Amino acid sequence: MDSNTPFPEIPGLAIISPVGEGGMAEVWKAVDRKTGRTVAVKILKPEFAASPEDVRRFIGESKLLETIDHPGVVKSYGVNAIGALIYYTMEFVDGYNFGDFVAQRHYLGETECLLVCESVASALDYAWNEHGIVHCDIKPDNIMINSEGVVKLTDMGLGRTFQFLEESEISVPDTVMGTPAYISPEQVYGDVELDCRSDIYSLAASLYTLATRRVLFPGLDTEAMMRAHCDVAMQAEDPRRFCRLSDSFCRLLEFMLVKNRDYRVSSWEDVLEFCQLVEKGVLFKPRSQDAPSSLRLDPQADAAST
Repeated sequence: MDSNTPFPEIPGLAIISPVGEGGMAEVWKAVDRKTGRTVAVKILKPEFAASPEDVRRFIGESKLLETIDHPGVVKSYGVNAIGALIYYTMEFVDGYNFGDFVAQRHYLGETECLLVCESVASALDYAWNEHGIVHCDIKPDNIMINSEGVVKLTDMGLGRTFQFLEESEISVPDTVMGTPAYISPEQVYGDVELDCRSDIYSLAASLYTLATRRVLFPGLDTEAMMRAHCDVAMQAEDPRRFCRLSDSFCRLLEFMLVKNRDYRVSSWEDVLEFCQLVEKGVLFKPRSQDAPSSLRLDPQADAAST
């Protein structure tokens, strides 16, 4: 969107200003005339509104957000349609997302990274254990912080609800759903039912970016980047080469980024427990130290802190 983009007209809403634009939708700041509440309005772009599958996905995103009642997840107030205009209103976050934060050449220190990690883990622990929901697109752009310092997850467009069935072979999808820089190996393979371990991997990849201003595998095209997450020979550089981080925090990232999910951190409860150990300065030992990870920790790393 730019300054010349015409403001949409939606009955009951006073559109104030554009907020941002994604691949499928535009987001606007508005006031609900009935309640006086400031809201965000997410509008499906016309080219996608003509596709039944894209409409189904968009409506599903709104329904998922309505399902989750947690302070760490942006709340949806309901989906609606006026002719060809399909939109839903949601909680307006007066703040910024961490994708923009990093794009402006900022980065987070370890304490702030742990806050983000614990906040996202708490929200997704609730989403997974109460509703069986996997976000499927955790990345800095989808992690926001409001003016009061509360971290919130947004954009459940790829989110899926699972019924906790036993894993079975399913067809590999024609398209891979997720963001290449942060996608889990099993999302690339596409041949298993996803669970919370996929989001755990993506959160660690996001934390690496927030701390270093780098993605795990820079300089690769989309296909090569996705292959890198799966290839046991491909490992990102030790983050201590770029910023000040403790050994314990880096060990946590290494464990969350194990390529084979059977040896990765297995639950959000474990993530939260390990965060507490990091805060205490405990250099914990992962249960499966020999499992290949997308992060290589170098004992000789020239850390910024030394």
